[in-house]
Amino acid sequence: VPHEEDLETFKTYIRVCNEPNPIPEDYLDWWAYEMAAQLSWIEEFVAGIDYEVGYVGGGPLRWGELVVEFEDFPGADFVGASAHLREAGSGGFEIGGVWNAFHKGVQERGIPVEYQMPATALVQDPLTKEVAGVVAADWAGNETTIRARQGVVLACGGFENDLQMQRDFHGMDQVYTTGTPGNTGDGIKMLMEAGAQLWHMKNQTQSGGFWLGIKVPEFESAFIRQMVFRTGSWIEIDGAGERFYDEAQMYHRQHMKHIQHGKYVDLPHWKALPAHLVFDDYTRENNTIITPWLSWPVSIEGYRWSRDNQAEIDKGWIMKADTIEELAAIMDRDPAELKATIDRWNAMAEAGSDEDFGRNPEMMRPINEPPYYAIELFPALVATTGGAKRNPDSQALNWSDEPIARLYTAGQMGSYVSNLYQNGIFLSEAIMSGRAAAQHALSLEPAE
Repeated sequence: VPHEEDLETFKTYIRVCNEPNPIPEDYLDWWAYEMAAQLSWIEEFVAGIDYEVGYVGGGPLRWGELVVEFEDFPGADFVGASAHLREAGSGGFEIGGVWNAFHKGVQERGIPVEYQMPATALVQDPLTKEVAGVVAADWAGNETTIRARQGVVLACGGFENDLQMQRDFHGMDQVYTTGTPGNTGDGIKMLMEAGAQLWHMKNQTQSGGFWLGIKVPEFESAFIRQMVFRTGSWIEIDGAGERFYDEAQMYHRQHMKHIQHGKYVDLPHWKALPAHLVFDDYTRENNTIITPWLSWPVSIEGYRWSRDNQAEIDKGWIMKADTIEELAAIMDRDPAELKATIDRWNAMAEAGSDEDFGRNPEMMRPINEPPYYAIELFPALVATTGGAKRNPDSQALNWSDEPIARLYTAGQMGSYVSNLYQNGIFLSEAIMSGRAAAQHALSLEPAE
């Protein structure tokens, strides 16, 4: 949340984050103002359902205590705060608190929600292009046409879980979602059919960054690899069986970006597959290799990964062998190549100097305590930003920058984030774009 009295500094920071793909200045003005002004609306909304706004550092709102991802950018010293939603009086961070609060608000207001009823197409006048409603299908495939009196708001998320769209629009070889498996780009396909102008389809991994995913057959969404290991006897290898970057840095602080040629860019995994995490028994015993508080299988489906990873070894999710050569065979890797990579790592760890990528010596330990383990890593998305270009009223625009009558979008599907992502913006933008869409649609005369 930027402070209302420091919006110019905040806009300076966002301009740099968006380079080299700026959004119109009037859009940026609205975006910055609404991010600051809607805090009071959120506080009023959640107070009526026994929720509250919590802030980084605990206690009441304290300006200046926030997460800034790119501290070297001009404007990064803007006055702001990082906030979350939680049950009133709980005093801690609530996993899924924003979703829980708004879901409860919808329920208590008696707003009907039809589950297992996805929209499959827009109903649109062939001449005026005005949108009159949607076609939806139930769980059995029976279609129903639903009329919209004021307008249609598409808030269907992105295309994280549509591999073909990821290959076509971003160039990914293989990628999974760490969020809802329902984000399969349906809304974007409907927008294209309606003649909407698309934007922000291929910025830096749709801005939110790909995380390092661990995918198992039992879950459609991926787990997220441990962000902060306590030990150093582990490495990551690429398709050639070699280390390919400093894997121990805390890249999550910049949503998995690193500096290359003087700019923040995606980590190299998406073009280095197949990739594996390789570790020994010391690291296995002292680290949970996934992030235990984040990802759809954890937050929504409730899976609890074992602290020592033993349950997941027993399930066959983690590969195990008594020697590096045997592990390589299970991984479908060349045993001699993997052994050479491990031997080089061990020598550098013993010397306390990573000659290849400069890894912190405190995070270096020989991989020499059997058994040995490996698990495959994939790029895994938390969100995408591509969708219809929209104006500050959240109206979807056509290729002439004109609104498509009675058609709106909200959330990440056409986000104003056009390159690098600052923590917290997606949720703020989802709320304010939804509010803008509702306010504009309700100002219209009902459609005939």
